[in-house]
Amino acid sequence: MKEKNFVTRAIAIVAFLAVMVYFGVSIAGYLIDPLTTTRAYYYQSDDAVIVSGYVIRDEEVLSDSSSTGLLYITRDEGERVSKGKSVATVYHSQEALDQAERLEELQLQLEQLQYAQSVASGSQEVLKLDSTIMDSIFSLKSDVADENFTAASQESSSLQALVLRRGYTYEGEDSAIGDQISALEQEIRTLSASTQRSSTSITVPHAGYYSAVVDGYETVLTPDMLETLTPQTLRQLQPDTSVSSSVGKLISGSTWYYAAAVDAAEIGDLQEGDAITLRFVSGLEKDIPMTVYSIGKEENGEVVVVFSTDRYLSVTTLLRHQNAQVIFHSYEGIRVPTEALRVVTETIVDADGNENTLQFTAVHCRVGLLARSKPVTVVYQGEDYYLVTANPSAIGNLSETQTEIYTLRSGDEIIVTARDLYDGKVIGS
Repeated sequence: MKEKNFVTRAIAIVAFLAVMVYFGVSIAGYLIDPLTTTRAYYYQSDDAVIVSGYVIRDEEVLSDSSSTGLLYITRDEGERVSKGKSVATVYHSQEALDQAERLEELQLQLEQLQYAQSVASGSQEVLKLDSTIMDSIFSLKSDVADENFTAASQESSSLQALVLRRGYTYEGEDSAIGDQISALEQEIRTLSASTQRSSTSITVPHAGYYSAVVDGYETVLTPDMLETLTPQTLRQLQPDTSVSSSVGKLISGSTWYYAAAVDAAEIGDLQEGDAITLRFVSGLEKDIPMTVYSIGKEENGEVVVVFSTDRYLSVTTLLRHQNAQVIFHSYEGIRVPTEALRVVTETIVDADGNENTLQFTAVHCRVGLLARSKPVTVVYQGEDYYLVTANPSAIGNLSETQTEIYTLRSGDEIIVTARDLYDGKVIGS
């Protein structure tokens, strides 16, 4: 029994000593040559400042004085509306609204039947319709996965119409479809006459973009007061609670503005007419190219900067008080740690067999068992990193194979720390 315990202890001691020797060798190796590496990858950095401001548009609140009854909005948010066209309908009774909904269903059915009559089953048009249905299904699935339920609702309605159209395409003889079309047209004419007598359309006085939301800033924030905005007035802005409408509003023109109070020291040499990029923190997943419209007078270290653009108005109708990044410049390149960048002097043999002693900025990469000096150009300096681009031409006349070796790429293993690095040094596995 004692002999067995002795053997067990001996094995345990030997194993412990082996582990200690392994760690000792590893630590000694690191102290002798402290090799650490990281992966290179593409990265984008922005020279930007975060601000808080207001979206300003030329807006007109639509009167709802004639909307006594059941209001039914007929336009989508941000939809372009022509002069004199309807944005909503007021029905004088529930029966009138029910008739209008029935009329809409009948008009959809008529559209499907007319389509079915125009194509033959098995034709190229039918095959295209099948493809469109599949695309709509995938779009609906994507919208639901992204929790974009507004788009999902619209896509669902569109898919339903496509499926109905496909179903009608398989129905019987053309004569049967023709009889259904005639019956539907007669019913639509009857309902249309009845609906017109029991409803009132609300039209717009001029062309513009429709929005169903009235927030009280329509009369407080207008393009006419952009020149007089100050940091203090922006901070003290309050909506006009007397402004309201169940119908919505009309946004005129195509240009809109974003005004924000910015620390004067953060805008640098920004001038009127300069191009910048605006990125809203929420509400719109797009980078918006804008122009500096005006820069106000400094007040307590701040200035009001107004940006303008004529893009994306239809998808920004719901935005008002927004936090945003004002991006002055964007930089792209391969990200490398600060300590990995070195100014090196190397003797390189070029494609003609000539030895050239050159000095250039580079990072060293592990390629197999060797360290390779890969020349780079710095495009941006961050807090603890650089963005660089490959610059193999800094070495001179290289063969195609040499250019491949000395070109830095995303995914390369960059040597961050090591002793006495040089091109071609054996560094082990």
